[in-house]
Amino acid sequence: MADIYDTFRDIGIIPVVAIEDASKAADLAHALVKGGLPASEVTFRTACAAEAIEAMIKAEPNMLVGAGTVLNVEQAEKAVKAGAKFIVSPGYNPDVVDWCIKNKVPTMPGISNPSEITACINKGVTHLKLFPAERKGGYKIIDDFGGPFPQCTFMPTGGVTTENVGEYAKRKNILCMGGTWMVKKPLIEGEKWDEITQICKDAVKAMHNFHIDHMGINAKNEAEAKEIAAQFELFGFASKFGNSSIFASEQVEIMKENGRGTHGHISMVCNNVERALAFLKPYGFNPVMETAKWTGKENASPLKVVYLDKEVGGFAIHLKRA
Repeated sequence: MADIYDTFRDIGIIPVVAIEDASKAADLAHALVKGGLPASEVTFRTACAAEAIEAMIKAEPNMLVGAGTVLNVEQAEKAVKAGAKFIVSPGYNPDVVDWCIKNKVPTMPGISNPSEITACINKGVTHLKLFPAERKGGYKIIDDFGGPFPQCTFMPTGGVTTENVGEYAKRKNILCMGGTWMVKKPLIEGEKWDEITQICKDAVKAMHNFHIDHMGINAKNEAEAKEIAAQFELFGFASKFGNSSIFASEQVEIMKENGRGTHGHISMVCNNVERALAFLKPYGFNPVMETAKWTGKENASPLKVVYLDKEVGGFAIHLKRA
């Protein structure tokens, strides 16, 4: 069951779908996958939810498809029979939670306060849906929950958009984000598949928020590094000396000896290193784990920094958590 929660984290955004016509489910699945979001929480707000789940899985077998707005055990049973891989509820229903635990079905009950979180923890459930997220305080309340409930991770849903998804994505205790903004009813009914795909791509870009922190230049030795730094001083950049490098401004680092990369390295900031690694893997990038640094305990906390094994233009890339 732990693997599916890793998949939630890696995908990052779970589209929350209310579909009125199951015949549109296959095309919707293709559009989401093409946009970089191979997942869907199909809500039981419509009569054809189970049929839509079946259709999406048939169209995209590797897609993570589950059921949302599950209010009772009967709906949970119907969803799983249709192929749902997970169950999400807008609130905490002990009957649904107990059924999911008994049948080993991953579930994320909805919570909005500490009492509901405590009830879930007492059931052994620690991956939770915050709903409605923005109305309840958004990422700020999730920051507050992190103190008394460090064992929990959250899927905020309700009010999450392309504009604020990055702020959610950088939180350590946020597993993923849920949202409807890429699958609004007019888009589905109008069969705006290309538009849905583009909204997904924009959301993925905002979620990662890749941007360059600084560039590292390799020098053969300390003397050459000082010479390079002196030339940058001509442009008004003061040199800041460290043990292994010299910083000529915050954006340029000169290595005192040849480091990683043919010419040097580029420090690439992202909101979540693990999620970025999952995104980059299909493009041939993999982590060099001996370079990894963690935000806390090694191998038991989120990654802070790690180099990639593939150079770009002669520069090594290291990912850095925002």
